[in-house]
Amino acid sequence: MKILSLGTYPIAAPVHGGQRRVSNLGRYYRTNRKSVRYASVYMPGAYGGSTVTPDDIAYASPGGMFSEIPFIDDLGSGVFAAQNEAPFNHFKKIVEDFQPDVLQLEQPFMWPVVEKLKRTGSLDDVALVYSSHNHESPLKRSILENAGIAADKVKRAVSAVEAVEREVVDAADLIVAVSQAEATYYQSLSPRAPILTVRNGTDRPGRSRSPHEGNELPAGEYLVFVGSAYPPNVTGFTNLVLGESLYGMPPKKLLAVCGGAADGIFASHEYLPHASSYGDRVHFFSRPADHELHWIQERSKGTILPITSGGGSNLKTAEALCGGKWVIATPLALRSFEDFENEKGVLVARTSKQFRDAMLDVIYGPPLELSQEQLQKRHALYWDNLLEESGLIAAIERAATPLVKKVKA
Repeated sequence: MKILSLGTYPIAAPVHGGQRRVSNLGRYYRTNRKSVRYASVYMPGAYGGSTVTPDDIAYASPGGMFSEIPFIDDLGSGVFAAQNEAPFNHFKKIVEDFQPDVLQLEQPFMWPVVEKLKRTGSLDDVALVYSSHNHESPLKRSILENAGIAADKVKRAVSAVEAVEREVVDAADLIVAVSQAEATYYQSLSPRAPILTVRNGTDRPGRSRSPHEGNELPAGEYLVFVGSAYPPNVTGFTNLVLGESLYGMPPKKLLAVCGGAADGIFASHEYLPHASSYGDRVHFFSRPADHELHWIQERSKGTILPITSGGGSNLKTAEALCGGKWVIATPLALRSFEDFENEKGVLVARTSKQFRDAMLDVIYGPPLELSQEQLQKRHALYWDNLLEESGLIAAIERAATPLVKKVKA
């Protein structure tokens, strides 16, 4: 079986959660003797060089609202590829050369080019798998509203996302959701399509090495936050972690802030006016390599997950749980991980005060000790374990059979 996946970012050097999910799905398919190919429209300002392959093509705005409204380049990717001859022929040639049995759409945004390929006969007898990462329309609304975008523009963008989600769900032979909440929503849109829920996992830790200034962190005493520059990551941290101030923490480096979110957090109104004092308590690692991040996490006392918006299933939650340390999380951070809510070492906080109090409880309390059984449950979230138990291969094979496609039609 040949599986062609399409998305809106390259995966040659996976960093953020979406890339890591797509990369691990591809690895799982290959392990199960499937031939896999991936192609994308990518943002040239964010990717380039060794992070892209010949199958990836750079985005250019198709104009209209895609030039007027920020944060919708993902939505514009499929429009760009469908409306312009060169990118459309790029994807058409990939389909003709690879001759897939299954086309897996990572998120809904490349649907316009897939729909055109189907309409022009390039995808006859090819099963469509919609691999969802989020219920996208409310997430897009949240991002745009938090950025202060005018209400009429928010409405236009969200309506476009809703439309493309509905079309993909209606056309799919199989829907792969990341949470039960998503699965329920998609079922309401298309009761005919089979739906499989496959939550996010995490990679097994590799080698570790101390980052520059890593010795600033007292081993076994500090908490870790990891987040990309994705706006909800910054907002969640400033609202929940900084909302009650950090002055209740001792003037000691007890909070490691890692990833692209570090820059936005440092520059925020909640942090910058207090930078001289907060700097005694927080250390920023804005671009740690994987082996440096592993080192920071291994030596920590726990992880904080101040997630207050967004959809899907958070890979950082799986990573934090597999680490075997204390986890302080919002209910939203535990979406699709609800079975861990009452597990030892997991503290759920719904307000900024609860979050601050939980942080202080962990900082001043004992290190976490877990039984082998408790660790084994957490380690089931490693990607290899999780996907092996998911039933995904069997579901795709069923979706690709002529009988299923005939019934769906």
